[in-house]
Amino acid sequence: MMPGGITEIIWHFAGYLRIFDDIARDRIALDEGDYRSDTQDYTTPRPQFTFTPTDDQMDSRPVGIQAAPAIDESNHRLPLSHLHPASEFHLDRFGPSPAHGILTPISPGTGGGGGGDVIRVVYQEGGEQSEIQTHQFNNMYNDDALVGTHDTNLLMTLEAQADHAIARMIAGADAALPTDWYAPQHTDALPAFVAAHDQAWADRGGTADPHSVTPGYYLNGELQNPAPTPPDQLLAPTPTPVPDLGHGLGQWALDGGNTASNGAYIVDLTDSARTMLVMGDYFKTNAIFQTNSYMDNDHVTVGGTGASITTGGDQATNIADFVQHPGVYETMPSYFAGPNWSVDVVHGDYFNVRALVQSNYLSDNNVTMQSSSSTHYEVHAGQNELGNYVLINDGNFNYDLVIVGGSYHGMNVIFQNNILYNNDTVQIAGNGTSPSQTISTGDNQLTNAATIENYGGTKALAWNSDFNDLIHNISGGATELDPSFGQLIAGNGGTFHILYVTGNYYDVNAVWQTNIVSNANMAIQLQGSPSAVTAGYYGDSMATQNVATGGNVLSNDAAIVDVANTNTHVNGQAYGDSILIQANLVNQDSDHVAQTNPQALVPEVIAFVGQDDASHNSDPQHHATTALPHDDPMAGVLH
Repeated sequence: MMPGGITEIIWHFAGYLRIFDDIARDRIALDEGDYRSDTQDYTTPRPQFTFTPTDDQMDSRPVGIQAAPAIDESNHRLPLSHLHPASEFHLDRFGPSPAHGILTPISPGTGGGGGGDVIRVVYQEGGEQSEIQTHQFNNMYNDDALVGTHDTNLLMTLEAQADHAIARMIAGADAALPTDWYAPQHTDALPAFVAAHDQAWADRGGTADPHSVTPGYYLNGELQNPAPTPPDQLLAPTPTPVPDLGHGLGQWALDGGNTASNGAYIVDLTDSARTMLVMGDYFKTNAIFQTNSYMDNDHVTVGGTGASITTGGDQATNIADFVQHPGVYETMPSYFAGPNWSVDVVHGDYFNVRALVQSNYLSDNNVTMQSSSSTHYEVHAGQNELGNYVLINDGNFNYDLVIVGGSYHGMNVIFQNNILYNNDTVQIAGNGTSPSQTISTGDNQLTNAATIENYGGTKALAWNSDFNDLIHNISGGATELDPSFGQLIAGNGGTFHILYVTGNYYDVNAVWQTNIVSNANMAIQLQGSPSAVTAGYYGDSMATQNVATGGNVLSNDAAIVDVANTNTHVNGQAYGDSILIQANLVNQDSDHVAQTNPQALVPEVIAFVGQDDASHNSDPQHHATTALPHDDPMAGVLH
């Protein structure tokens, strides 16, 4: 998948996230009232009514109801619907308290009375729950030593220095995250973490998190107003293409150019009802945490004054976008909630939890020494690629109404970290010749891009006392209801589908993305004078010396699209927050460059590299190309 591909999916998806299929349903013919419509009209859009009920027309006079059922929290980690048998339902008939503000529907053939027919209710154990846990890990070790007869301990020393530096950078990235956000990366423990977070939130009276922000588009900690529009939102990093090195005379060492990328996309439709009734409190948190950490301290020494040397130029970018849309039912017409209701009952807590972990670890530390005079000599010790990509599409538009007997706990959170160690030592020189010299040690790109896109879930409406009657009836298993209940909650035509959860509702989407790349390099080149045969073959063309030790790309791209209910009625307290931390941690970024007399470096380089048979090769068409192994993935788990 190309970088930025996940975000591109969002652009296409977001514009079409609507309920757009218009099914020819059986529609109730009402003789009187403001709900009149042509029952034969099945065109799109659906017919508009002259009146859509709102909470302003509903009587909020309190009435007595039986206590809500006790919530069994003995084991909150598992969907309790699988642990408790269904209770027996009693064939009772209840009606809401008299309210002059509620229009009583008139069933066909009843004349002008109030409530001739009843709403018939059926119950079943149901309510699809999901606990999706995906862990993706790539571990690759590609530490290369091309040292001839020289001491191979050079690579071991390089590896030890890199391991120490990376450990420090990991600790720094951890320190940038508040300890109370050290969330478990497993579905069985996430609900308890979310519940503890929400309880602490309620205990401090709903005070916002210290890192709370206004929803919007943030670039490296700064709110962009106005936000850029697609496709300009994401500065997608692009790996440096492998150059065409041709067949000329010279030496090339490609020790960098590694790519590590993670892409995650979650579409959550599990609580996409038109209406949700929450007897307890309602919590909704959106949080993004992003860090880029790198060390790029290079030492370059060139025997010559005309070399092209590029160091630095590293880029670290954090992009976070909190997007809020109206609910998908916001502009759709409201229907009477039908004479047939179907209730899926979940005893205990309800879980829709997704935990996605993606990690790439690459060790690409290289010691490459080249000495030649009459050949085309390439060393490829980098250019590794690691990638994790996943799409989770969970849930569907199953319910018109969700009733939560306890509290609703909703959280969308994304953790992203890039860590790069790219300290390089480069020494190149010509011995008796003046080659064209090019060195590049920087131009690394570290990018985190995260989007949390919500549809609905923020329209908090007043609690109505008649909701108590409705929940009382549903919890008691009433199989017949007064038809006036059909006006309490807007329907969508056809059978009215309800999910009733006796306990708490947990709706959690959590993504962790990490890239760790160790790319420390020592590259030494000595270009000798070509033989007479080689010089005659190439003519006046100049030999080339080229070293590239940077150009690494680390990218994380994650998007959570959370389609929630359009209307939310909460009997307790409603809490909502957006949290953001973005940090670019540059541990060290200093370079030392020295260009000396062409002869000054020769003894030192010769001492390191020595001579090889390639310098005595008299065949001008011989090309010595060394392609070191770079595709050696090892599966494992980073601790």
